[in-house]
Amino acid sequence: MNFKSKLRFLICILLIPVLLNCAAFPDVVISKERKSLSIEKEKVRIVFTGFYRYDEEKKAILEVLLKEGFINDPNASLGLEVILQKREPHYRYLWIHRLNFLLTFLSGGFVPSHIRTESTLTFRYSNLGEVEKEFVYDLGMDQWRGIPVVIFMITHWPNKVYKEQLIEATKLEIKEI
Repeated sequence: MNFKSKLRFLICILLIPVLLNCAAFPDVVISKERKSLSIEKEKVRIVFTGFYRYDEEKKAILEVLLKEGFINDPNASLGLEVILQKREPHYRYLWIHRLNFLLTFLSGGFVPSHIRTESTLTFRYSNLGEVEKEFVYDLGMDQWRGIPVVIFMITHWPNKVYKEQLIEATKLEIKEI
């Protein structure tokens, strides 16, 4: 083996623990009301935007809405648009984040790395195309990757935590209307 092959092999060995182990810890779901009018639970046209990679989460939100009394009717004049948007994460100290990533890489995953994920979930109600009510929910999650994180992986898997946050925001929305 030449030097380049050995270096590639070493980098792959160092990256495997970092990529395989991940745990997420959610923030509290926060609601921001922008415009408010009352809309009753009835036949609505439910449209999902931004869920192109989150089919399971979309189904879970739809299930909660249907269970709470909404009736999905593609021909209804009332519309409910559920919008999922990713936001750029805000790191209070960006240089610490970068240093942490470097330490994780150099330690082969023994020093866990931190990644912040932020998004918004918006429920927009319209009547004949005119927006009548809109609620925005801020979702945030801190993810940790590395070998010591294996302990938390079972109960704090990022996909599971994210889905739970989306369902929690949907239940909060149902309480608001």
